[in-house]
Amino acid sequence: MSEQYLCLDLEMSGQTPGIHDIIQIGAVLLDENFDQISTFESLIYPENEADFDPGSKRIHGISRFELDEAPSLEETIDDLEYWLQDEGEFSSRKAMRDLKICGQGINNDISFLKAAYETINLTWPFAYQYIDLQDIMLFYKTILETNGKDVPKGLGLNAISEYLEMERTRNKHNALEDAELTGSCLSELFRRAKEIRL
Repeated sequence: MSEQYLCLDLEMSGQTPGIHDIIQIGAVLLDENFDQISTFESLIYPENEADFDPGSKRIHGISRFELDEAPSLEETIDDLEYWLQDEGEFSSRKAMRDLKICGQGINNDISFLKAAYETINLTWPFAYQYIDLQDIMLFYKTILETNGKDVPKGLGLNAISEYLEMERTRNKHNALEDAELTGSCLSELFRRAKEIRL
């Protein structure tokens, strides 16, 4: 099977894995050229509904009211894995270990997703192969600066996408839009990498 990448973005009820919950997941399955195969998006009813940080709501704009009819964490993880196995043509959960997980500041999302898997007593199906847009841009920015080229204003997704001439379509963070935007940024950076000559 050819290389595939899973670009993830999560919105949470707060900042602490194991205490706060994932309330939205957006995922994009990409092929070996970072072209989009399929997308997945779902709101998630919080396990710890009482601990909903108002500061996080200001970031993503998702209210507790909007989550009343959302599926449970367990249902959403089941749906995510079913989608992956179907769209990625993985024969089993074990086969999903070949996926490379991508994201912007991906370590934070991975910490929350692992905590979610522990909450529902499900084994982690993925390998520890992560591609972080932030890290790649830091390296790329160093090359640009050394060669006297323009660089992004920062390492956040907004700054990187603006530098690569890509735009958000929404004012608030949305997990699927951010996952798609991250995937597009990675695709463009890997394309530009082929033009660099040392």
